Amino acid sequence: MNKVFSVLSEKYKPIKWNEVIGQKDIILILKKAIQENRLSQILFFFGPEGVGKNTCARILSNELNSFSELKYYSLNRFEINGLLNDSLEHIYKIINQFRFFPKLGKYNTFIINNVHMVPQCFFNFFIRFIEEKHPHVLFIFCGTEEKKIPKLILSRCQVFEFKSISTKEIFLHLRMIAEKENIEVENEALLILSKHVKGSISKAIYLFDRLILYKNSEKKISKEFLIQKLGIIDVKYYFKIVDYLLDKKIHKIFILLDKILQNKVNSYDLIIGLTKHFRNLFLSKNYETISILKLKKEIIFSYIAQSKKMSYFFLMNALSICLRLKKEYEKFNQSYRLTIEIYIIQLAYLFDNHKNKKSFLIEEEKKNEKFSDFKEDEKIQCLQKNWIKFLQKYSGKINPIYLYFLKNEIQFKIEKNKIFLVFPSSKLGNYSFLLIQTHFFKYFKEKFNYPHLEFEIVKKNSSTIEQYNLLYHKNKLIETLIERLNLKISSYEIQGKKKFL
Repeated sequence: MNKVFSVLSEKYKPIKWNEVIGQKDIILILKKAIQENRLSQILFFFGPEGVGKNTCARILSNELNSFSELKYYSLNRFEINGLLNDSLEHIYKIINQFRFFPKLGKYNTFIINNVHMVPQCFFNFFIRFIEEKHPHVLFIFCGTEEKKIPKLILSRCQVFEFKSISTKEIFLHLRMIAEKENIEVENEALLILSKHVKGSISKAIYLFDRLILYKNSEKKISKEFLIQKLGIIDVKYYFKIVDYLLDKKIHKIFILLDKILQNKVNSYDLIIGLTKHFRNLFLSKNYETISILKLKKEIIFSYIAQSKKMSYFFLMNALSICLRLKKEYEKFNQSYRLTIEIYIIQLAYLFDNHKNKKSFLIEEEKKNEKFSDFKEDEKIQCLQKNWIKFLQKYSGKINPIYLYFLKNEIQFKIEKNKIFLVFPSSKLGNYSFLLIQTHFFKYFKEKFNYPHLEFEIVKKNSSTIEQYNLLYHKNKLIETLIERLNLKISSYEIQGKKKFL
């Protein structure tokens, strides 16, 4: 007789606390509550799907009854699932049977999965039942969100929040299964699968089981094979979409979109992936937020390179469009492809508009800089830098010695939020200088959107400018003398040639 194949989820289902993956804190609290006799009659396990809520409920039932043999594992335990719509009469019948003490063990355990799908009338019956006080009955509710259970029930529960399983823990568990089952699989493929399941260990095992069935006996599971079979979108496609948007090649986006959707890709995953891509680009624009990206170095470098082609202002708008697309899809997902294409067109328009108004967006970003947030030394550096940049506008209209002096001798000081422009000579206080400094004050206030900024001119005695002017006149005199000398030499040469002839 052929051996019956056992699915991985059943074969590697935890039956003891030390076999549960990723819920050490919950297990520690439950064990302590049992030891100190502080366990409530009603428990509520909530958290993401596939993280071990139902598994821990079963193990807890077994631990309370002290069943050590596997044949008693499911004894005194009954489970219902809110998704299966069991008739209320059937549920009432089961609960009524629980009124009697168990023949083996101490407790009857009633586990309700997807409790948010159970009708309200069940809770009314449940309240009446627990008020009768049956100390040998334990109720464990399992759900995804705390707010979806009636407050009246919640107030009577001990609540345990289950967390998502980390990518590392999922990866190591899958690697252990692969080794025990003699399955050849690339580490990169396992890593992609571990990330794809978003913290759900049960989903990871289920998908891994499917991959084993799909693969040929002579071939190991590769990254490419996994991406193709599970309809996972490679990050390179998101980079291509954005590049095509930047190059205004919207027709190529539609061709690429068709190729992606033909590979049995979940369109919702595509939307979420594109949203995350713009979010990653946003984070890549600042070196302080790059560390948030938990990706390979080469992928992070690609994000940094692409993020330099767009502004924060644009990325905020792109994220806004993606979030509207997500909401639209969740509301009307019948014609999902058309919805995605419409919003792609909106993104294309945004990119085009972004290119045409790039200088405007840069200016907007500059206006968003807050001068008041700078440290004092940063403020002085900023003033000096903008002063030199401003003077460049007048470079063709100002005496070069005078311009050099303005750039190098003018200093800024800040006292009690007031800016002092310090110049070293009273000779600078002419009409030209007053005109320059007035325009500079106006320019600086507008640039940083700081109309109430106070400026004051302060004089400081110095002979530097006179030295610069004296040097300038000496240089001019020397140049004139050299020109005259050259003229005399050339005239003597001409006369000598005539005599020779």
